[in-house]
Amino acid sequence: MTETALTAARGTSVFMFQAAITGILRVLNLVILTRLLLQSEMGQIGFLGIIYGFMQFLGAAGLNHAAPLVVPEEEGKGTSGAVRNFLKRSAAIILISSSILVLLVFLLTPFLFGISGVPESLIHLVLIIGPFSAMETFLDSFLLARYYVRSLTLGRIVFDTTRIVGTIGLVLAGFGVAGVMLGWLGGELVAVLVFVTAASRNLEYSSTAIKMGPVLAFALPNLAFQTIDVAIQSTDRLILLNLMGLTALGVFDVFLRILYMFSLVSLTIASSIYPVLTRIRLKLEEKDDSGSAMGGVVVALVRYIIILLLPVAVIIALNSFTVLEVLFGLPYADFPDAVLSFSLLVLVYTLWGVVYAIHTALRSMGEARFFIIVGVFIIAFEIVGCWYLTSLFGLLGSVLVRCTYITLLFIASWARLKQRGLRGLGRTVISLGKVGTASALAGLIVFIASPSGIIELGLWLLVSIFAYSIFLFLFREMKDIDFQLARAVLPSSLHGLVSRVERIYFKSPEYHPNQLS
Repeated sequence: MTETALTAARGTSVFMFQAAITGILRVLNLVILTRLLLQSEMGQIGFLGIIYGFMQFLGAAGLNHAAPLVVPEEEGKGTSGAVRNFLKRSAAIILISSSILVLLVFLLTPFLFGISGVPESLIHLVLIIGPFSAMETFLDSFLLARYYVRSLTLGRIVFDTTRIVGTIGLVLAGFGVAGVMLGWLGGELVAVLVFVTAASRNLEYSSTAIKMGPVLAFALPNLAFQTIDVAIQSTDRLILLNLMGLTALGVFDVFLRILYMFSLVSLTIASSIYPVLTRIRLKLEEKDDSGSAMGGVVVALVRYIIILLLPVAVIIALNSFTVLEVLFGLPYADFPDAVLSFSLLVLVYTLWGVVYAIHTALRSMGEARFFIIVGVFIIAFEIVGCWYLTSLFGLLGSVLVRCTYITLLFIASWARLKQRGLRGLGRTVISLGKVGTASALAGLIVFIASPSGIIELGLWLLVSIFAYSIFLFLFREMKDIDFQLARAVLPSSLHGLVSRVERIYFKSPEYHPNQLS
């Protein structure tokens, strides 16, 4: 493995550890909140989350996408002073764009109250959170571009811990939905403080200027893509709110928040690989050789996302009533069409994880125009389809529309990758068959066990995941690269064990580490 690949593997393993901690914290947070707040109050949080999402990404002005391109290029030139100037100017731009958004949302507050019934005071709280959230998003990307893995991981864990502890504490103190918003604000403040401290390290003071014109020329099209992406994920929720009310939105939003763990895994892997993809593009864009180079990275990315997400999706889908009842209680499990809706969502969110990976590759190739065209089409389809199906089937209608547009996004993105000449994409089909079979067998274990408590459910999930790993071993899905990655990310004391397993798996009499490609 190359040094770049080793660095990416180690960084990804650290980020996956952070994602696991974050995921556990967020699931516990959701479990507690669903028992402390009414479904209609969870609907209020869902609506405020839509505003929060728009302010977070639009306020960043696309600079969170530009950082992984600008920072490595300037650091490669040895001009860390230019990186400092980029950081300062980006912060100023984000402050301006966030201020404009705050003013716009403030003027729209009466309208937002009218369509949702959410108190204006809560909407005003989101206005305070928005600028800090936009800055946190950019700084996260900036640190990732510099590959400050430890600082970024620490900041993310502190952010989630502060937000979740604050949220639960304030809700228990009787602040209700306002307590959730204040918890979000506390998390953003702490994250910005940690990230700013880390971002300014090892940057020399210099008069080296950086031209922001070309940076914004790259950032703004990506901002358009980000806007469309957020709009796509918000449209079905807004239509469900309009047709079914806050209670239905609350149930739907709880489903989406638990499934955000899927997005978190894929986003963690994809975002940690994004700087690698960008460097490949910068090195090979004049050689017409990026098809095989980037194709190999994308195939590996998609394969690992499928291996990680599909078993969890199948296990949960086969036991959706049990999962909903144990985690959130009967009001969520017995909600009309909740079980079928949750099963469909959890399965399609594996595909959503693959879409994240493909979009990461396309973003690194400057495909903003493709995102805009496809995104506008998806939004138009979503408005018509969601309005019709939700009026007929309620929650299930919104879920069917989300499943459909995720599938359409996958088809369009996959086709675009092939148009760009990326090779080797068909190899993931074999992995999908083996992983799917192993996942189904593992899911049956939990189904037969029928756990009734949260601890029992967690234990049986662990048993089924272990069984899934054994099935993958028996189905001969493991590849040489898997063992190379294991040695790259595991402590050296475990390398001997990895090598013994590798010899057994490949039936090789001797292991030669120097022969690895």
